[in-house]
Amino acid sequence: MPLPVSHLTYAIGDVHGRADLLRPLLDFIASDAERRGQVPRVIFLGDIVDRGPDSRGALDLVASTLKRWPSSRLLLGNHDDYFLHVMTEDVPDERILALWLRNGGDATVMSYDFMGDLEAARMTLRIDFADHLDLLRSASLIEADGSFVFVHAGIDPSRPVDAQHRKDCLTIRKGFLDYAGPLTHTVVHGHSITESRQPEIVGRRIALDTGAYATGRLSALIIDPAADDLEIACTAQADGAISVRKCLHFPGLETILDSSPDK
Repeated sequence: MPLPVSHLTYAIGDVHGRADLLRPLLDFIASDAERRGQVPRVIFLGDIVDRGPDSRGALDLVASTLKRWPSSRLLLGNHDDYFLHVMTEDVPDERILALWLRNGGDATVMSYDFMGDLEAARMTLRIDFADHLDLLRSASLIEADGSFVFVHAGIDPSRPVDAQHRKDCLTIRKGFLDYAGPLTHTVVHGHSITESRQPEIVGRRIALDTGAYATGRLSALIIDPAADDLEIACTAQADGAISVRKCLHFPGLETILDSSPDK
């Protein structure tokens, strides 16, 4: 039975400044989609910036991907939101600024070649990297396609998919990660690093944040409308090689990834 989505879709988990991992993953997507004879749609699940060494390069890759494959989408992550706030507000909220700097914002500033000079970074980004800020301003909070919903952090299960609160889309954990009831859609998300540091499928929730900035593992879910299964692609830190695994028992989405050797 074909999967209920409109495009060959690759949903990518939290990048967090690891352009070195994102680049080979996007190269793989291009070749994999060509092999399937389809045009890909890439959905970035947010948190492109912070923590890793090259947020600037990661945003460049996202921008070029959206241009190359126009059906692709960027979802806003909470780190992207903090970065956008600090860089664009006339007077950044001190609480948000402190939170951002404590959680990897300094690495983002350094990726734009500023060593601790935040005010200089703010002025320069508004002029020389306005495209990066515009990219984040135009990011979606949530995208639905068929029986799948793509969002950064998750959803409030008590609310319809089209009536979610912004804060929940960006930051929810409690009430979503521990929710055991039925969901109207399969929710593909990042934000919370999985316990196994591998992609995890729990009920109708697919978690793709594998802690790329620390583990060197960036993960993507492959949804092919012409197929009857799902696959996971991961980049490896050492050489950029891509491993691909099938997800077992798609109809119920109740199992974890196949433990068989990578193909």
